[in-house]
Amino acid sequence: MHFLLRVSIVLLIVLLSTFSSAQEKKKLLIVTFGNSTTAPRKGIEKVYAVRIHEDLNEAGIANNVINSGVGSNHSGSVKDNDSPKIEHAMDRFEKAVLSHHPDWVTLNFGLNDAYQDKGEGSASRIPLEAYIANLNHFITEIKKINGRVILLTPNPLSSKLEPFRHKRLKLYRNAVIKLAKSERVELINSWKVFGKYARKDPAGMEGLLPDGTHPMDTGHRLIADEIVKIIKKRNR
Repeated sequence: MHFLLRVSIVLLIVLLSTFSSAQEKKKLLIVTFGNSTTAPRKGIEKVYAVRIHEDLNEAGIANNVINSGVGSNHSGSVKDNDSPKIEHAMDRFEKAVLSHHPDWVTLNFGLNDAYQDKGEGSASRIPLEAYIANLNHFITEIKKINGRVILLTPNPLSSKLEPFRHKRLKLYRNAVIKLAKSERVELINSWKVFGKYARKDPAGMEGLLPDGTHPMDTGHRLIADEIVKIIKKRNR
């Protein structure tokens, strides 16, 4: 009798362990891949990666979110442009994204790609066509491992930045919108999202982007809301 009881207890433990492991495997794995507008940043209470995790948990969707944002990153390799001399998106894509076998990946690049170091009329750090090719590569490789992509336009700039920088960045924004459509991936148009909010806020775009480029907490909240909305819709 005692022997049967012990066997039953062992079987129960095994079943519970198996069930627990199965539940763990069902967690959505999300990677946020981007630059300083994705990475943890001083002065930001919760970047959008943190907010995504919390919001999905509240919605009853078990998840893990890996923040693979790195400040100053462009979409290419250090060999393409070494300003600064760090691992850029193409250099670290395999280990920062693919190695995790994610269910979802958010791609948020463009601000550093479009940047003109030598001022008005000069070349961008990463030419537009190369930028498109880089994003296309990321999307293709993520799809190969059955991951889903959410493509974000680079966020807009505030009036603190010169008009020529706005004009150049618009080309990169437009390319992202077009690429999302041609590749049939999810899109978040940050210009549209931020613009809608700024029009209702007396502080305008300057309130969202106090340094002219980087979103403060409200901007991260807006992006997180859009990402969560997409994932909840597709996770039904």
